[in-house]
Amino acid sequence: MSNDSHAGHADAHAQEHADVDGLGYGSLQSYQVGLGLAALLSALAFGLVAIGGIGSIQATAIVLLAIAIARVVVHLVYFLRVKSSAEGGWTMVTTVFTLMVVVIAMVGSIWIMLHQEINMMPAPGTETFRGQ
Repeated sequence: MSNDSHAGHADAHAQEHADVDGLGYGSLQSYQVGLGLAALLSALAFGLVAIGGIGSIQATAIVLLAIAIARVVVHLVYFLRVKSSAEGGWTMVTTVFTLMVVVIAMVGSIWIMLHQEINMMPAPGTETFRGQ
């Protein structure tokens, strides 16, 4: 292999690892941007809760959920380097599968917590069966 073909391969390999935003793969600048965004989103969520929310509890919960999703995306893009084109799409497939598992676990946990009162045994001295 000649030096020219090796240099061409190295350039192609470097281009393959270039990010969408133009920052190099694993560069200090890329990590600093990711850290800054993650810290900003964390501070935003903390500040939102510290001031007591924005109006209703539902609105606060929706905004916090949006911030959490944005933070997950920042971590995936800047720290885990997940792209839809990497490795023929396998990185995106595994990410989608992981997100499905997380959503199933979260929804299942919330469902269990919401229905916990119905399925618990009554305390001593209270009604023994629901509806009696």
